[in-house]
Amino acid sequence: MDLKPSPDDPPITHKVKFNVRISRSDGSFYTRDDPEGTIPSPDNQVFTGSVTLGLFGTHAPNHVKRFVDYVDVTYSPADDTPLPSYARSQFPTLDQSTGLLSGGVIPGLHLTTFGGSSALEYGGRIQSAKLWTDNFGKDKPRITHSRAGLLTHRNLDVLPNFGITTRSSPMLDASCTVFGTVLADEGSSDGASSGAFLSRCVDLPTYSLDRPAMPIGEQQKNSRAAEEVASSVYSLQKDFFRGAAKTFGDTRLSNVYEGKILRRVEVTSVSLETL
Repeated sequence: MDLKPSPDDPPITHKVKFNVRISRSDGSFYTRDDPEGTIPSPDNQVFTGSVTLGLFGTHAPNHVKRFVDYVDVTYSPADDTPLPSYARSQFPTLDQSTGLLSGGVIPGLHLTTFGGSSALEYGGRIQSAKLWTDNFGKDKPRITHSRAGLLTHRNLDVLPNFGITTRSSPMLDASCTVFGTVLADEGSSDGASSGAFLSRCVDLPTYSLDRPAMPIGEQQKNSRAAEEVASSVYSLQKDFFRGAAKTFGDTRLSNVYEGKILRRVEVTSVSLETL
């Protein structure tokens, strides 16, 4: 993936390195010996690598401060109530309509209410929910989502979830703020660079609510008409069961969402460098 920076980019004030891994199709990461003759593929091999982010601290200082708060976290195994950290986060979805890869999702961290105000809860600990806001204007316009590799955050969202563009996505300009960029050629020891990680994520299968997954092999020879009928039946069934679940207060379906990556994409550690 082309991660060429723009000459108009603001200066980079921090570098954050995420060490990442992507599971096999069965969700496993463990070391194993494959049967003789196995052809290596993303389905049967674990991907390990890294993605390095450069932060625009002078352009969006508040966004960068909020981001770094989840990077520069001291962790102790003896701590029963650790603070939320990107070191234990995931990349769970890829929005096919915008090309936005979501990251920074920390399992167990969620929005709640405390004393009549919004707050964050993690491990039984309540934290203040601070807005990610910066002032922009004629002298400091917002950066547009004009290329792959831009680091962005949804406006007015107090959660640390962020996004990385995998292509030009101008439709995000009204709802998100760019505060950094993915840096090229900052790979791990085995050469798996930021670009290799993003390219692998783009190629991963994702869940779709609009139609069932197409089968592979000989079954893919089904006619277009049969495919459209199957998709229509699936959509009707989906709407019926989602409506019924909502009526009876069953929230489990809300955890199955459009664009969910059908692999485990996890962060194993993070590091921070201030320039």
